[in-house]
Amino acid sequence: MSTLGILAGISAASPRPAAQTQPLNVWIDSFRLPQVKAYEKAFPNVKLNLTIFDGGANGSGSIQSKVSLFNRVGHGWPDVVWSAEANDAQSLGRAPFNFPAVLNQGLVPTSVINGFSPTALDPCYIGTKLVCLRGNLSFDVLWYNAPLMKQFGYSVPTTWQQWQKIGEDVAKNHPGYIIGTLGNSYDDAIYLQAAQCHMNDLINPYTLLDDPTDPNCVRMAKLLDPLLKDGSVPAVSVFSSTFGKQYGNKWLMMVGPNWYGQVVFQAATGLNSPKGTVAVAPPLRWASSSRTYTGNIGGGLWFVSSHSTQPKLASQFVQWITTSVPSNLAVGNYPASSVAAAAWISAQDQSGYYADQVAAIMEKAATEVWSGWTQTPWDVFGIWNSTVTPNLVAGQSVSSQLAGFGAALQNYAQSDGFQVKNKL
Repeated sequence: MSTLGILAGISAASPRPAAQTQPLNVWIDSFRLPQVKAYEKAFPNVKLNLTIFDGGANGSGSIQSKVSLFNRVGHGWPDVVWSAEANDAQSLGRAPFNFPAVLNQGLVPTSVINGFSPTALDPCYIGTKLVCLRGNLSFDVLWYNAPLMKQFGYSVPTTWQQWQKIGEDVAKNHPGYIIGTLGNSYDDAIYLQAAQCHMNDLINPYTLLDDPTDPNCVRMAKLLDPLLKDGSVPAVSVFSSTFGKQYGNKWLMMVGPNWYGQVVFQAATGLNSPKGTVAVAPPLRWASSSRTYTGNIGGGLWFVSSHSTQPKLASQFVQWITTSVPSNLAVGNYPASSVAAAAWISAQDQSGYYADQVAAIMEKAATEVWSGWTQTPWDVFGIWNSTVTPNLVAGQSVSSQLAGFGAALQNYAQSDGFQVKNKL
């Protein structure tokens, strides 16, 4: 990336910061720290007070619990908060929290909002009010081990059925090698969303469609069942302490989000795959369909507090973090901002790490996220992780878990005052 390109990313994202009256209180997780450091380098005169926390990840509810406390005592709110949970806009933006400022009523220019990828900001809207800016898109692609695929004589699959057939052959002829995993908290997004499974769809603002018997849900579950049983898609997490040691040389394919590139494959604590090993293919589709859909694994949200005494400065901070090239090159996520995304994927190709170019595949996949799985106030990943994942680890099938997962979603929806329909 040229110096001119980087400077363009800085100047296009935000004007000179507003006058500051006191340090800006910013809450982030540790992974966002390089982005904030990039901001501090670009704007050394802006003073920040940083708090490192879990970002509400895995449904911890840490943001909600803190905001509840601050609402009770009448002070303590941070100016800016980053959340790992894509559903937090729907939670924090409603009573009893009412935390985020509305950004599309003068705080963020329309030109900046229009610069995000299509649908990227959908989780940030409550009605017509934009209450956050999205940091990244977390669509899935098919990752594969290029040398191993060649060694074993497999062609890169384009359909779920081809992927399943390879998995069954791997279990028979290359036992111990894997084509994916089923032990992550977000596996519902990887598989059920991509299958267009109607289990968490808002069909109007307060009515949920939750159908565990939907043929799309059942079809994906039945496709996964034999792979889980034969070990080609084991019930393990890519973040377990033993994953890299066990599968570092034995992963053939992996269906997973775009951030797997740096967070899983390149990381020394992950698979630590050598340069030239990792390649990217388009998301899988059903053989009977001409359209491809992919799941969405989160996509962090940046909030400006409605209680901030420096809303203009806080909103400018969030704009720069989400849209500038230097900020987005500092982390391994595909940016939600179109301009930053173009620079990010170009940097991936220029790195020389991947076995082939990834830009065109990533750009196309970013437009194929299935919109049916709606962001809702409850944490769907957390529900999957608590109600399904332990049972898969214990040896139960995916098919056996659909009814229980659907029932859990229904309970959460009804407790939040939503109507639930089990059929369209």
